Formats: sequence, C-alpha cells, structure tokens
Amino acid sequence: MDTTELNAELQRMVDDISDVSQYIWESGWSAANGGNLSVDVTDTVTEGDFPSTDATPLALPVVAPALAGRSLFVTASGSRFRDVRRNPAKSLLLVRVSGDGSGYDVLWGGDGGSGKPTLEFIPHLKVHEHLRSRELPQRVVLHTHPVHLIAMTHLPEYRNPDFERVLQTSQTTARVFLGEGVGMAKYMVMGSEQLADRTVDLLRGRRAVIWERHGCLAIGRDVFEAFDVTDLLEKAAQVFLICVTSGYEPKRMSPDEITALGG
Repeated sequence: MDTTELNAELQRMVDDISDVSQYIWESGWSAANGGNLSVDVTDTVTEGDFPSTDATPLALPVVAPALAGRSLFVTASGSRFRDVRRNPAKSLLLVRVSGDGSGYDVLWGGDGGSGKPTLEFIPHLKVHEHLRSRELPQRVVLHTHPVHLIAMTHLPEYRNPDFERVLQTSQTTARVFLGEGVGMAKYMVMGSEQLADRTVDLLRGRRAVIWERHGCLAIGRDVFEAFDVTDLLEKAAQVFLICVTSGYEPKRMSPDEITALGG
C-alpha cells in the first residue's frame, strides 16, 4: 500500500514518527532492528478511510478487550528505525483491533500486507489497554535501547527501584520534567506477558519504566514527548556514569533544592 492512501492527519503522524525514528537512530538507541513504537490513532481514522471487510482477523498475541475497535500504528517485526523515513509503508503498519479484542486487521503498510507487528507487541497492547481503560492522555508507547540506561542496570549498587537517585543527582531538568520518577523492572524475557504486566504495574503514575539489561519503555501524548522522556533519562544516566567513572559519587539534591524546583 502507498502512503497517499492515508488522510492528511494520519500522514502528518507518519511524518512525525519518521522524524522521531531518525532521532532514535542518531541517538544510538536502536542497533539493527532494536526497539519498537506504537501510536493509538483511533480518533484520526474514520470508517470511510478504511471500510470494514469480511476478512478473518489475524490473532492478537493477547486478548485486549479495552482496545476493541481501536486503530494503532505499530512498527513492523524486523523493521529498523533508521529505515522508517525512507520507507514508512514497509516499516509501519496501521492495524484495527477486532470488536472482541482478540484479533486485528491490517489497514495500511507492512510492505503491502505481508508484514507483522513487532515481536514485542504484547507490552504495547497491555500498556495501551492500561492507558485507555483509565482514560489517560498518552497515546504513544516507545521502547528503545539507550546505552547508558542499560549500562546502569548492570551495576547492582545503582539499581534503585525508582531510579530516584539518578534523577536527584545528575540533571535538574530531569528532576523537574520527571518528578514522578521512573519504574525499574527486573530482567524478564523480552516481549513476554510477564514483562508486560510488570511494566503496567510500574507505569501507574509514571511515564517510563526501565527494563533491566534491556532498555526503556516510555509513554507520551505524542511521539515527541515519549522521545523526550527517554532522552532526559538517558542524559541523566550518562551524566551520572561520567561522574562515577571519574571517581566522584554524585551528590543528592537537598530537600530545599527540590522544593525550589517545585518538587
């Protein structure tokens, strides 16, 4: 299928996804086909854009009743962030979840219908269900492999459950922008339902969860916010590690300093 089949707003979203995909690649967060992204675009898709057919829906890896009838952009299995801008109709799929939440139809993309959603589709589905069932404003789920964040999860002395130590020592901007902190999930099999459920638990009141020895999952109202959340965490981890490897233990912000920042 061709990108000209999308309405103007969906095409704008594809352009935004393409831009952020390029940022991710240039940031070094997506070696080979690492990382994935999904965006709930239900409010932008009309029945007239993609009329229903009698085709049998493809099975979802988990039943997602809270997503019944909703439409999502999702990166295709095996796709690379660096290729999204060059060929979005191959790297992305637009899917619509069936009325019972057990299957999906491919509306657009995926290399003309032959592509499948990312192998880590389960965490995306579970997080989107969490967001929609609670009527939260976020529509984007972004999973990447930021180098410094991953490196920190290998160091037992810095694996604080909510990463608060890093946010309170490394960068005031991160502390202001991510005052709610970040969750930390112990290592679990990538793409598993167990990891997805733990991620949802840790996202309550937060916008990011770090997966031990794996990467980071962030949510946002749009793709730029989800990128910014990840970028701030990665920069905070980078500053922290530079200090530690230089022989200096970063100092926590004092209660007065946190209050002055509005914390």
